[in-house]
Amino acid sequence: MSKKKSSATKKNSRFLIRLQSLGTSEERSYIIENLGMLLSAGMDIVTALQSIKQEIRSAWLKKIIDQIDEDIASGFSLGLALERTGLFPRSVTSLLKIGEASGRLEKSLNVVVVQQEKNRTFKSKIRSAAMYPLFVLGLALVAGIGIAWFILPRLATVFTSLNLKLPLVTKVLMQLGAFLSAYGNIAIPLFVLTLAVLGYFIFFFGPTRFIGQTILFFIPGVKELIRETELARFGYIMGTLLDGGLPVVEAIDSLGSAESLIAFRKFYRHLSETINNGGTFAEAFTTFHHAKRLIPMPVQGLIIAGEQSGKLTKTFLKIADIYDAKTDITTKNLSVILEPILLVIVWLGVVAVALAVILPIYSLVGGLSQQESTNPEGVGMPAQAVQHISTPSTVAASTPRSQVSSPTLVITTTGSASLRVHASATTTAPVIGQAPSGTQYHFTSQENGWYAIDFASTTGWVSAQYVKIISP
Repeated sequence: MSKKKSSATKKNSRFLIRLQSLGTSEERSYIIENLGMLLSAGMDIVTALQSIKQEIRSAWLKKIIDQIDEDIASGFSLGLALERTGLFPRSVTSLLKIGEASGRLEKSLNVVVVQQEKNRTFKSKIRSAAMYPLFVLGLALVAGIGIAWFILPRLATVFTSLNLKLPLVTKVLMQLGAFLSAYGNIAIPLFVLTLAVLGYFIFFFGPTRFIGQTILFFIPGVKELIRETELARFGYIMGTLLDGGLPVVEAIDSLGSAESLIAFRKFYRHLSETINNGGTFAEAFTTFHHAKRLIPMPVQGLIIAGEQSGKLTKTFLKIADIYDAKTDITTKNLSVILEPILLVIVWLGVVAVALAVILPIYSLVGGLSQQESTNPEGVGMPAQAVQHISTPSTVAASTPRSQVSSPTLVITTTGSASLRVHASATTTAPVIGQAPSGTQYHFTSQENGWYAIDFASTTGWVSAQYVKIISP
């Protein structure tokens, strides 16, 4: 029970240290850099630390330096005093302990400075590579939210008033637009907050971070950059730790304790256990299931050859140089590799909105064309829509004769106030007036589905589809 409590206490203290150390990475590096410089100039550790303290802005770091002073005054070494603070990774404190034991503390501090600089360089490469795709996706997300929030509700109102049969994609977007019009002030902030929470749990939260890392390992270009950066870090840290006199197992443990990628952390744990049990790098590579995916075969061959020849330190540093150069090239090419994927994602969104807008308009135009072709005489059209083609005098003259002689017909149009009367038996002939529905006319002849009627002291033609013969 006490072991569980102590373990929980250590985890809580590590969490508090990480929380308090947020935003102090530059000042922590400043402590190590200047401490090495001042010690190499012959200054004692306590005086050097007090001198550095004057330039530190963080009140928390000043307390840490005072604690280090007290520990050193109590007889602790610098490495052990730094280890008690939890301020630096295990690899740093281990190097300092070895440097103090061998009388090469200044060299160990210089190695730590270069190592931290390399770590910052590796992280900056990842950040710079991720900046372009994140910017494009963020811009697309902002544009999509703007369209959904401000444009879709207006389109929904327009298409609803047209009373058309809408395609599925338009219905979906119209429903979304109507929803955002009513609840957008709540839905949009909630959506953004949900994305932020999901992003945190997928990519940053410890227990579930493996999900985001698995996703990244399936993205072309990104997985190569992550692997090359990690191999450069693996080679450099192992090379510098071994060159500083750290044992292989302890160097691997220090590397694994500061590792953020879960797949590599499992590999380093397996590597440490294998070598600690008397095995070799070759055995560790063979027995680890995903070794080829993490460590390419040429790199495995280099490490095995370096182990057999006793030149493991130089081999790791050589691997670091090779993959450091590769990460530069991959970082520059990543935007080219990801650009087609980003274009497809943006293109899908644009096409969805375009189809949702264009398809209803196409249906509307097609319906009007079909109505015109099936109703050439204007049946079903309101009188106001056709009134402009007849003059008042013509309409007034369209009154039938007082005495209608046989043969006669009656205008039977339904759904419209009147029927167009043409100058000849064709729809392309000029319209000379309107024949009101239910009015009787004398007709003189029939031709190709048209009747010639006495209309306003002249002869007009009406379609046989819209008349009824009363007397032959």
